[in-house]
Amino acid sequence: MRDHVRWADGAWSLLVLFAVAVTACGLAESFSLIVRSPTDAEGHGLVFLGSTAFAAAAVWARLRRRPLWVSILTALPAVVVGGLSAENPDGLYAHLAGLFLVPAALSAMLADLLFPDPQILPAWDAEADPAN
Repeated sequence: MRDHVRWADGAWSLLVLFAVAVTACGLAESFSLIVRSPTDAEGHGLVFLGSTAFAAAAVWARLRRRPLWVSILTALPAVVVGGLSAENPDGLYAHLAGLFLVPAALSAMLADLLFPDPQILPAWDAEADPAN
């Protein structure tokens, strides 16, 4: 385990947590089975904001040289849940996709933070490299 604080990792994880919370709140506000919910427009706006945050977190993960699977699992809720919510606002497909993809993005973030890849060292962590 590293002895120093990883500020960039903490900020990235906060962005993913923000995306999870906003997307979940948006899906909850836009959910209805019979009639259109009175908070439907706000809910779809929150889903769009959460999808944007997921997309930003996926790009950030790729720029920080995180494993490809972390970037893909972080980007999937942005593409699938956000896309389904925009294309079919009255359907439940976005809610069903969010039921699986939002926890998958959250678990990818946790797996990457708890078990970082030792092959990928940031430039500022060169002194921890045993090859030097």
